[in-house]
Amino acid sequence: MRISVVIPTYNRIDDLAECLNSLIIQSFLPYEVIIVDNSHKCREKVKEVVERFKHLFSRKRILLKYVCNDKENSLTVAKNIGVKISSGDLISFLDDDVVLYKDYYKEIVNVFKKYSSALGVEGKVIFKKQSKCSIVFTQIIGRLFYLGFLEKSKCRVLPSLGVTYPEDSKIINCQWVSGASVFKRELFKEFSCDENLKKYSDGEDLDFSYRIFKKYPQSLFFTPYAKYIHKESSAGRASDKERIYMREVHYLYLFYKLTTPIFRKRLIYVWSRIGEAIFKIISLLAFRASPKQIIHLIGAYIFCLRHLREIKAGNLTFFSQTLGH
Repeated sequence: MRISVVIPTYNRIDDLAECLNSLIIQSFLPYEVIIVDNSHKCREKVKEVVERFKHLFSRKRILLKYVCNDKENSLTVAKNIGVKISSGDLISFLDDDVVLYKDYYKEIVNVFKKYSSALGVEGKVIFKKQSKCSIVFTQIIGRLFYLGFLEKSKCRVLPSLGVTYPEDSKIINCQWVSGASVFKRELFKEFSCDENLKKYSDGEDLDFSYRIFKKYPQSLFFTPYAKYIHKESSAGRASDKERIYMREVHYLYLFYKLTTPIFRKRLIYVWSRIGEAIFKIISLLAFRASPKQIIHLIGAYIFCLRHLREIKAGNLTFFSQTLGH
């Protein structure tokens, strides 16, 4: 199985270099690595990183390709570009601030070989260390308000579009995959990333994989043996306000796109948004979170209500026009 790795990047020179370092030491090497550059200010520096790694990749017989995304700054557009110019049997999407453990692709390929129904596989993200108090608090609020939580032997999409993440030491089926996920090429004849979701496209991995699950319910897998670190780099990130507004707009859009919005589900969705506000208020009091986040969240709720008709219709032009470059 030949793996094509697609890495959209945006103003993260050092993170990209670390990501590439983790690829070149894989026990199962990728066939090609495609860097899709969303940035404008740092393009020369990104090209320098690519040139620096080219001879190292060449020694390992890995093709290293660089392409500019001149259409717009969008993670989903960049992924679609990468897929179109790739040629591997498997397509691996990586964020530019991801670092893979040495056996990541070896373990992913083992799942594809073991399960003939597998169309998509994700590994296990190694979370930052949290205090027990913080973990318990997140789990309680996450369960009570359908925001998402860790769950034994399950990887579900909740009616609110919150998700559960598996606490497992075995391979299991999933309803969604995220992070450093790998898909069979044949999927891209039917599915592509939703280019309505702009810039860093919050929710795009849930959207893409959940659509696959709905059509092919037993096709997505989680393996705890393939591990990676998602650094969640601060470089290249938008402001808190833009991120909060984006999450609320995108997830409301996906709620109407991915679910049948019957009364019960609408009620759960609204309940989850109340929970998100409560979560931020408690975080402010207990963990010294920024009070601006609460102000931005309330502002985002009002913004969504004002544009509810457009969101229901799948028209996010009103929001994309507010985004910076």
